[in-house]
Amino acid sequence: MKAGLTRRGLLAGASTLTAAGCASFPASGPPSEAHDRIRALVEEGDVPAAGLVVRRRGRIVFSFAAGLAQGAGGEAAPVLFRADTKMRIASVSKMAVALSAHRLGASGLLDIDADVSAAFDPPLRHPQFSDAPVTLRQLLGHTAGLQDPDIYWMAAPGRTEGLFTPTMWRPAEAGPPGSAFKYANFGYGLAAHVLERVTNVRLDRLVTQSVFRGAGLDCGFNWSGVPRARRQAGATLYAFEESIWQPQADGPAILAGDSPAILSETGFDLASYVPGTNGTLFSPQGGLRASLLDMLTLARLAASHPGMREPVWTHDRAGAADDTDAGYFSVFTAGAQIHPEGDSPIRGLQLLGHHGEAYGLYSAAFHSPELDAEFAFAVTGTKSGGAARTERHSAVVKATDPLWKSVADILGSGTL
Repeated sequence: MKAGLTRRGLLAGASTLTAAGCASFPASGPPSEAHDRIRALVEEGDVPAAGLVVRRRGRIVFSFAAGLAQGAGGEAAPVLFRADTKMRIASVSKMAVALSAHRLGASGLLDIDADVSAAFDPPLRHPQFSDAPVTLRQLLGHTAGLQDPDIYWMAAPGRTEGLFTPTMWRPAEAGPPGSAFKYANFGYGLAAHVLERVTNVRLDRLVTQSVFRGAGLDCGFNWSGVPRARRQAGATLYAFEESIWQPQADGPAILAGDSPAILSETGFDLASYVPGTNGTLFSPQGGLRASLLDMLTLARLAASHPGMREPVWTHDRAGAADDTDAGYFSVFTAGAQIHPEGDSPIRGLQLLGHHGEAYGLYSAAFHSPELDAEFAFAVTGTKSGGAARTERHSAVVKATDPLWKSVADILGSGTL
């Protein structure tokens, strides 16, 4: 960090916007408390950067970000974190992939309830249930009978099928595909493979064409299509190791690059890639680079599509094969998580959207149908204690607890 540039000085230049009418509806705490919580996360050294944006009835009522997007560990010149800073948003990315699938379905180009097994060679079949079809709806809703293998990404020019192992399937006692829930990142690599096979278009370009462009978004998977200036001002994700913030994703070399950040063998030319051969290439499970403002729009788009609102799985305590991750999940659609009123991080308020967690980042983007509101937040790294789950809800960790409290305060929708 440059001499004379203190954390408090950085906070003074943080991205901030609080609409004049933000207190025009009941709230359990003033927006100033939200500012203080976000400042405290950074000033106390718990996170390198944090931000929250809230929109209600189409109007942003709160926006504040603090800390460093780059340079938190001294690896680069300091760059402020802002509400429009692009970053790797982890599993919030899945909503963009799912939206693309649903829109292709609505246009008649695919059937998300059709068996996709033949899109793979060898066919995608559970070894214990060889007659059971696997569908896109199952892959998007985590009911396909999958579990994440140790590695669920393939370097180009490798093929998706090169990742197939017996351990990618849940045990037979969990039932055939379609019968139980277990969150599986690999399912989105398989879904992306299918989407590319159907359209003969690379995933990054396909989602841009079908989702981002019409919404006026300049985000992209693995930085594909993100304007160069936006990329150069993007956020690094960190872990706190050996008493310093250490880059985990999107360090200086990646942010200074021009080409999509893909995993490939030496000498591979992306121009030679054949769509539908490696669905993991653009990290569909979590590789979208987007800002908090972009995430608001993504949550709104998800909530606006019938296919993203209809649950494909609701946990029943009698369903012993469901893996709720200790209460983290209770309802899932084909591409989005639902927190019902009785099991929500904001008590009494139903939420539809997605959480993200990877490389030190914790993020969330959700829509509230009752309030016609969206919110998005992120922290770009945490110390070890910040990743501890709170007793109140498994989806809330210590580092994001102040952000959840702030959302509840600003929306005036309940208490935490």
